[in-house]
Amino acid sequence: MVTESYFDGIIGHEAIKKQCLRFIENDRIPHAMIFAGPAGLGKTRMALALASAIAGRRVFPRLDGREGQLLTADGEDAYYVAPVGTMLKVEQFRQLQEQLVLQGRAGSRRIGIIDHVETMNTEFANRMLKILEEPPAGVVFILITDQPARLLPTIVSRCIMISFEPVGDEEMISGLVRYKGGRAEDYKQAVSWGGGIVTSVLHYVEGTGMEESKYAFDFLRIMATHACPYAKWLSISIDFTDQETKDILRWTGLILRDLAVLRSHASQGLVRLKQYTEQMEEFLPYWTDKAIFTGLAVLEEGLEALTRHVNTRLVWDYVSLQFIKAKGGI
Repeated sequence: MVTESYFDGIIGHEAIKKQCLRFIENDRIPHAMIFAGPAGLGKTRMALALASAIAGRRVFPRLDGREGQLLTADGEDAYYVAPVGTMLKVEQFRQLQEQLVLQGRAGSRRIGIIDHVETMNTEFANRMLKILEEPPAGVVFILITDQPARLLPTIVSRCIMISFEPVGDEEMISGLVRYKGGRAEDYKQAVSWGGGIVTSVLHYVEGTGMEESKYAFDFLRIMATHACPYAKWLSISIDFTDQETKDILRWTGLILRDLAVLRSHASQGLVRLKQYTEQMEEFLPYWTDKAIFTGLAVLEEGLEALTRHVNTRLVWDYVSLQFIKAKGGI
């Protein structure tokens, strides 16, 4: 079926794919949907696949190099908006609204995809709410967010919420085999540490992100044992990019979760980074349960700050100080 082919490149989320296909097959596409869930799960890719299925053609085959644009159009029926700098700007919504109220091809729908919708300012939100209260005929909004709690309840109540969860191991492996070929065995190690995050698993498979795993272990070791952990780590992290920082924070989170398993004496089968068990056991005397769970919360705060485009140096400054404090060093 042609419509299903638009979803072929998506790894996991089979239930959501089926839900999207039912919307189209039953001609009951909601006028507004929220794709919500942690970063790296493929929400934007799913939104583009759904938009393609609605439009009846592949839309936005490439979004690279569109940074800084107020509005990106693909024909007269598909539009994509993402933050300019740190937030969505009201001028972007004005331009989007102008395009969406114009009729596309006869009888066709128009689709507006708004990425990182949680970054919209008050005026953007008010305009969004107004159009959701009286949606134009044939217009479909797909709102994408890593932080649904930051959205106005009045906006959420007027949308269908579709929640993305980390992808299970079997579903992840099946998707990788279909998407990249090879055998299931080829992907077990990548899946074991990916924590259900599609982007992280693909980075591992493609040979990227492994340097970040080393830095994550270095970070925890320095925080635990170095005489001047704050100064030492800031000298190492000074040139890290946003993406490198995100990868290191996620790796650190995976290590801490496995440390919690090891400290609880639970089944070794629950350890995801099995190949690093020996290295992690060296950390056990230094990181208490309280320090581990405090650290996990700090990492989430750091990742959230990066999504808001907080300066990377400031993020590392905060994360380092909080980890030293959790360790008992301040």
